Amino acid sequence: MTATNPRAVRRTTAAVGVAATAALLAGCAQELPTPTADDPFTGPVLTVEQEGAVVEDVAAVLDEAAAEEEPKLLRDRVAGPAFEVRKSQIQVAAARDDDSLITDIPTDLAAMIVPTTETWPRVSYTITQPTENLEVPRMVAYQQESARENYKLWSWVQLIPGTTMPNFADPEAIGSEAVAPDDDSLVMTPTEALTRYADLVQKGPDDSEHADAFALPEDSQDLVKRVQADARNVRGAENFEEADGRYRLTYAPREEPLAVRTSDGGAVVMGVLDGNARLDVEEDGVIPAFTNTQTALLDGADETNELYMEYTDQVALYIPPAESEEQIRPLGYAHDMVDAANEIPKERNTDREEAEEE
Repeated sequence: MTATNPRAVRRTTAAVGVAATAALLAGCAQELPTPTADDPFTGPVLTVEQEGAVVEDVAAVLDEAAAEEEPKLLRDRVAGPAFEVRKSQIQVAAARDDDSLITDIPTDLAAMIVPTTETWPRVSYTITQPTENLEVPRMVAYQQESARENYKLWSWVQLIPGTTMPNFADPEAIGSEAVAPDDDSLVMTPTEALTRYADLVQKGPDDSEHADAFALPEDSQDLVKRVQADARNVRGAENFEEADGRYRLTYAPREEPLAVRTSDGGAVVMGVLDGNARLDVEEDGVIPAFTNTQTALLDGADETNELYMEYTDQVALYIPPAESEEQIRPLGYAHDMVDAANEIPKERNTDREEAEEE
C-alpha cells in the first residue's frame, strides 16, 4: 500500500493549452485522416492533491460544527452514517458540556486509496496516522454523489490494533477499482458478508452459524467481542437475574456497502450495521443509565423498568478473492450509540422481526 501524506505534497496548478492549426489546401483535395479512439482511461480520477484538499475541507467543517455545537453545519461535507453518528456526538457533547467523546479524525494520512470509477457515485478512502494521543489509525470513506457535488465524509472506522491491511494499487498511477455489492469474484459478495457479520455480532461466535466464515482477532477487540462483552456485563450484573432481567440484541445491515478492490483481487468493504439493545426487569424495578452517552440521550427522563439503546455501527471487512481459502477478516469498527429511551418502542432501527431470545 502506497503511503502518501497530502501535507507533504506541494500543490500545483496545471494549465493545459490546446493549439489548433488550419491548413489551406490549394489545387487538389487531400483525404482527411480518420480519427481513432483513444484507449479507455483506467487511471485514478482523483489526484493525490485533490484527495488532500477533500480531507482538509471536510476536517474544517467537522471542527466548525463541533465548535458551534450545530449539526446542521455538517450537511455540506458529511453524509450517510457519518452524519448520523457525528450529529449524535455533537448533541451529546452539548448536553454534557464536554466534547471528549467526539471522534477525532486526523488529517495526517498514512495512505490514500483513490478511485478509477468514471461514473457516479465515486468513493475514495484514506487511512490516517495515529492521533496525537496515540489512538489507532482510522480508515475513512468519502463519497461524491454526482459531478456537481462535493466529496463528503461517508464513514469511518478505527482499525483493530494489530490488524494487517491488504495492499492497494498505487494511488498516483493506477488507482483502485470499485467493487459492486453483488460482486461474485470474492469468497462472498459484500452484501452477503455484511449480512452474515451482523448475525455474528448479534449472536456471538458460539451461536451464529456464520462464525466459521470469519477470522476474528485473538488478541484484540473487534465489534463482535465488544457487543458480546457488553451483553455479558449486563446479564452478569448483581440482582439482574433476581429482577427477572432480560437483555436482547438485534443487528441488521443497512444500505448497500461500499467496496474497493485490493491488489490480490479481494476487496475491502465498508458498511453499516443498525443495532439495538433492549433491557427490562420486573415492573417495580428501575434500570439506570450505564454510560454518560446514555444519560445525555435520555435527557433527564425518569428511570423505568425498561431501557432501549440504538447503535449505528460502522464496520470494515476484508473479503478474499473467490479462489482463496482465507476467511473474511474484520479490519475495524466504530460502535456508537445514537439514541436511547426509557421504554422499548414497537418500531426499531433494525426494522425486521425480532431475533430469537438468547
